[in-house]
Amino acid sequence: MRQHLERAGDRVLSIHSRNYAGYVGARADVLVNCNGNSFRYRASQDPRWDFEASVLTVHRSLFDFGVSLYVYVSTVDVYNAVGDPNRNHEAAAIQPEALTPYAFHKWMAERTVERYAPQSAILRVGTVLGPGLRKNPVYDLLHGLPLYMSPDSELSFIDAETVARCVASVVGARPQREIYNVAASGAVSLRNVETKLGVQARLAAGAAGSVLRYHINNVKMARLLPLPTSADVVDRFLASVPRATTP
Repeated sequence: MRQHLERAGDRVLSIHSRNYAGYVGARADVLVNCNGNSFRYRASQDPRWDFEASVLTVHRSLFDFGVSLYVYVSTVDVYNAVGDPNRNHEAAAIQPEALTPYAFHKWMAERTVERYAPQSAILRVGTVLGPGLRKNPVYDLLHGLPLYMSPDSELSFIDAETVARCVASVVGARPQREIYNVAASGAVSLRNVETKLGVQARLAAGAAGSVLRYHINNVKMARLLPLPTSADVVDRFLASVPRATTP
């Protein structure tokens, strides 16, 4: 994301856990918060840790920095019906009590941003693929790591470059209080990715019974920026990844 914004002529400060304290009190036109836990399974195992990672860090950042526009990168998991585009558009009602710990804490972080940021944009993203990203099931399949969901799961993907372009488009629109779904059209099953890679997934305990099906409504975001299909996102990503070859 940083490279995309810098190519567009923006001056970007990259703040992370190691340099955070040194930037407390800094001011900027826009803060883009991509922080927080991205492991669904770990949130269920340790909800207290996930609350601190995904809610308290957001709350802290709202007061540690002075910004005009706060962009929070959230998740499509905050919807109760991730598989039904008629029920996961940005204006859909959400029952937070029915959410998983991971989704509930992201939902809480969103409400915190809306409460305390002077202007805000919340981007609910699908499963992100891109260089250097290690917290997704496609990476797990590529590297022989265990899946924490069934290979029959169907996910709405998006690539990191498109997420960066969506951020830039949203910032250019200067929203007051807006929410956008940032996900490619349609979905791709992990079984399909298995076939393309010629591998068989390793499953973590209980993963076989965890079948997730996503199909996210992206109409609002598509009005600002053309979006790819999930199949295109996956195919382009797999084509960009070096593969081990046998002599």
